[in-house]
Amino acid sequence: MQRTSPTGSSSLLGALFAILATSGSLPSQDTVPPESPMASFGKMIPEGFVNRDVIIPSFDQSGRKTSELHAETITRIDQERLQATRVVIHVLAADPTKTMRIDLPSATFHLTDHLLRSAERCTVTRADLQTSADTLVFDTRTSIGTMGGRVRTLIFDTGTVSHESKADQPAKPAN
Repeated sequence: MQRTSPTGSSSLLGALFAILATSGSLPSQDTVPPESPMASFGKMIPEGFVNRDVIIPSFDQSGRKTSELHAETITRIDQERLQATRVVIHVLAADPTKTMRIDLPSATFHLTDHLLRSAERCTVTRADLQTSADTLVFDTRTSIGTMGGRVRTLIFDTGTVSHESKADQPAKPAN
Protein backbone atom coordinates (compact mmCIF):
# COMPACT_ATOMS: atom_id res chain seq x y z
CA MET A 1 0.00 0.00 0.00
CA GLN A 2 1.48 3.33 -1.02
CA ARG A 3 0.71 6.43 1.04
CA THR A 4 0.51 9.90 -0.45
CA SER A 5 1.06 13.27 1.12
CA PRO A 6 -1.64 15.96 1.17
CA THR A 7 -0.04 17.48 -1.93
CA GLY A 8 -0.34 14.17 -3.75
CA SER A 9 3.37 13.29 -3.88
CA SER A 10 4.17 9.64 -3.45
CA SER A 11 5.74 8.34 -0.27
CA LEU A 12 8.28 6.45 -2.39
CA LEU A 13 10.81 9.14 -1.50
CA GLY A 14 9.82 8.78 2.13
CA ALA A 15 10.53 5.08 1.86
CA LEU A 16 13.89 5.86 0.24
CA PHE A 17 14.67 8.22 3.11
CA ALA A 18 13.68 5.55 5.62
CA ILE A 19 16.05 3.07 4.00
CA LEU A 20 18.87 5.61 3.83
CA ALA A 21 18.38 6.83 7.39
CA THR A 22 18.67 3.43 9.02
CA SER A 23 22.12 3.40 10.53
CA GLY A 24 21.95 -0.04 12.08
CA SER A 25 19.60 -2.92 12.65
CA LEU A 26 16.22 -2.08 14.07
CA PRO A 27 15.13 -3.60 17.38
CA SER A 28 12.79 -6.56 17.24
CA GLN A 29 9.08 -5.94 17.64
CA ASP A 30 9.14 -7.69 21.03
CA THR A 31 11.39 -5.04 22.57
CA VAL A 32 10.68 -1.40 23.26
CA PRO A 33 13.30 0.87 21.67
CA PRO A 34 15.43 2.66 24.27
CA GLU A 35 14.75 6.29 25.08
CA SER A 36 16.44 8.61 22.61
CA PRO A 37 19.29 10.85 23.84
CA MET A 38 17.23 13.87 22.79
CA ALA A 39 14.42 12.80 25.16
CA SER A 40 16.88 12.19 27.99
CA PHE A 41 18.40 15.63 27.42
CA GLY A 42 15.00 17.29 27.15
CA LYS A 43 13.79 15.98 30.50
CA MET A 44 16.66 17.81 32.23
CA ILE A 45 15.75 21.23 30.75
CA PRO A 46 13.43 23.48 32.79
CA GLU A 47 10.50 25.02 30.90
CA GLY A 48 11.39 28.26 29.12
CA PHE A 49 15.15 27.77 29.47
CA VAL A 50 17.13 28.40 26.25
CA ASN A 51 20.18 26.17 25.68
CA ARG A 52 22.67 27.47 23.12
CA ASP A 53 25.13 25.58 20.89
CA VAL A 54 23.84 22.15 21.88
CA ILE A 55 25.48 18.89 20.75
CA ILE A 56 23.75 15.60 21.59
CA PRO A 57 25.54 12.38 20.56
CA SER A 58 23.87 8.96 20.30
CA PHE A 59 25.61 5.60 20.69
CA ASP A 60 24.65 2.01 19.94
CA GLN A 61 24.95 -0.84 22.46
CA SER A 62 28.57 -1.50 21.46
CA GLY A 63 29.55 2.13 22.14
CA ARG A 64 29.84 3.22 18.49
CA LYS A 65 28.55 6.75 17.84
CA THR A 66 25.51 6.44 15.56
CA SER A 67 24.40 10.05 15.34
CA GLU A 68 25.09 13.56 16.53
CA LEU A 69 22.57 16.38 16.77
CA HIS A 70 23.76 20.00 16.69
CA ALA A 71 21.37 22.88 17.41
CA GLU A 72 21.88 26.59 17.73
CA THR A 73 19.20 26.66 20.44
CA ILE A 74 16.96 24.17 22.21
CA THR A 75 14.14 25.50 24.40
CA ARG A 76 11.74 23.48 26.54
CA ILE A 77 8.27 24.74 25.51
CA ASP A 78 6.24 22.60 27.91
CA GLN A 79 6.22 19.12 29.51
CA GLU A 80 5.81 17.46 26.10
CA ARG A 81 7.89 19.49 23.63
CA LEU A 82 11.27 21.05 22.88
CA GLN A 83 11.79 23.70 20.19
CA ALA A 84 15.12 23.67 18.33
CA THR A 85 16.60 26.11 15.80
CA ARG A 86 19.25 25.60 13.11
CA VAL A 87 19.39 21.85 13.62
CA VAL A 88 21.95 19.61 11.91
CA ILE A 89 21.81 15.85 12.50
CA HIS A 90 24.62 13.58 11.34
CA VAL A 91 23.45 9.96 11.02
CA LEU A 92 26.71 8.04 11.06
CA ALA A 93 27.04 4.75 9.19
CA ALA A 94 29.81 2.16 9.34
CA ASP A 95 30.47 2.97 5.67
CA PRO A 96 31.32 6.73 5.49
CA THR A 97 29.65 7.01 2.06
CA LYS A 98 26.33 6.11 3.75
CA THR A 99 26.66 8.82 6.44
CA MET A 100 23.89 11.41 6.14
CA ARG A 101 23.40 15.01 7.14
CA ILE A 102 19.92 16.36 7.91
CA ASP A 103 19.52 20.17 7.94
CA LEU A 104 16.43 21.70 9.58
CA PRO A 105 15.87 25.46 10.01
CA SER A 106 13.71 24.66 13.04
CA ALA A 107 12.10 21.61 14.55
CA THR A 108 9.91 20.52 17.44
CA PHE A 109 10.83 17.42 19.43
CA HIS A 110 7.98 15.54 21.11
CA LEU A 111 9.26 13.87 24.28
CA THR A 112 6.50 11.24 24.49
CA ASP A 113 6.77 9.77 20.99
CA HIS A 114 10.46 10.69 20.35
CA LEU A 115 9.60 12.35 17.04
CA LEU A 116 11.42 15.37 15.64
CA ARG A 117 9.08 17.31 13.34
CA SER A 118 9.84 20.18 11.02
CA ALA A 119 7.33 22.12 8.95
CA GLU A 120 10.04 24.11 7.14
CA ARG A 121 12.01 23.21 4.03
CA CYS A 122 14.64 20.66 5.08
CA THR A 123 17.47 18.85 3.35
CA VAL A 124 18.96 15.36 3.67
CA THR A 125 22.40 14.94 2.11
CA ARG A 126 24.50 11.86 1.52
CA ALA A 127 27.66 11.49 -0.59
CA ASP A 128 25.63 10.33 -3.59
CA LEU A 129 22.35 12.26 -3.27
CA GLN A 130 20.49 15.21 -1.79
CA THR A 131 16.77 15.24 -0.96
CA SER A 132 14.82 18.28 0.13
CA ALA A 133 11.19 18.55 1.21
CA ASP A 134 8.66 20.87 2.81
CA THR A 135 8.24 18.74 5.94
CA LEU A 136 10.10 16.07 7.83
CA VAL A 137 9.19 13.69 10.65
CA PHE A 138 12.20 11.86 12.11
CA ASP A 139 11.97 9.07 14.73
CA THR A 140 15.04 9.58 16.92
CA ARG A 141 14.88 6.05 18.35
CA THR A 142 15.04 4.25 15.00
CA SER A 143 16.67 6.95 12.79
CA ILE A 144 13.85 6.55 10.28
CA GLY A 145 12.12 9.59 8.81
CA THR A 146 9.43 10.63 6.37
CA MET A 147 9.53 13.65 4.09
CA GLY A 148 6.48 15.31 2.58
CA GLY A 149 5.20 18.17 0.46
CA ARG A 150 7.31 19.23 -2.49
CA VAL A 151 10.03 16.57 -2.41
CA ARG A 152 13.03 16.89 -4.73
CA THR A 153 15.97 14.51 -5.03
CA LEU A 154 19.24 15.08 -6.83
CA ILE A 155 21.31 11.95 -7.45
CA PHE A 156 24.99 12.75 -7.79
CA ASP A 157 26.17 9.20 -8.45
CA THR A 158 23.75 6.99 -10.39
CA GLY A 159 26.09 4.02 -9.91
CA THR A 160 24.70 3.53 -6.41
CA VAL A 161 21.22 3.09 -7.86
CA SER A 162 22.14 1.05 -10.97
CA HIS A 163 24.95 -0.87 -9.22
CA GLU A 164 27.28 0.02 -12.10
CA SER A 165 30.58 1.81 -11.80
CA LYS A 166 32.38 3.96 -14.34
CA ALA A 167 34.74 1.03 -14.93
CA ASP A 168 31.75 -1.05 -16.15
CA GLN A 169 30.87 1.49 -18.85
CA PRO A 170 32.47 1.28 -22.29
CA ALA A 171 35.12 3.87 -23.06
CA LYS A 172 34.12 6.77 -25.31
CA PRO A 173 35.83 6.73 -28.70
CA ALA A 174 38.38 9.48 -29.31
CA ASN A 175 37.56 11.98 -32.05
